[in-house]
Amino acid sequence: MQTEFMKQAYGLVYEIENCLRRYIEQTMQKEYGVGWFIEGPLVMKYKPYNKNYNTFHFHELVSMLRGYPCFVEITDTIYYELTQTVEIRNKVAHSQDISDKEMVLLQRVHKIVMEQVLLKLST
Repeated sequence: MQTEFMKQAYGLVYEIENCLRRYIEQTMQKEYGVGWFIEGPLVMKYKPYNKNYNTFHFHELVSMLRGYPCFVEITDTIYYELTQTVEIRNKVAHSQDISDKEMVLLQRVHKIVMEQVLLKLST
């Protein structure tokens, strides 16, 4: 039944997105201090953020990984695969079915995030 398949997809998306959110927050705080949300954009000469970090969408989180040099663990390959999951994430979040091929990509990205990013969070 498709319900179990989609429940698994939702779990993967949930873990990827929340792990990235924690990784970004922790890394930015180490790099720019407690006020990283204001300081980071100032240092990089970016416009200030217009909304609260906790309301950033997945694609905005992924974009941050390319916007700041402190995310050295995120290689071009990892970044590319994360960008490929944005559309899949949106399908899952809006209760649209995904294909087996999309599930394989989601599982691969989940594995990468858990191995690369989660490891960094524990240090």
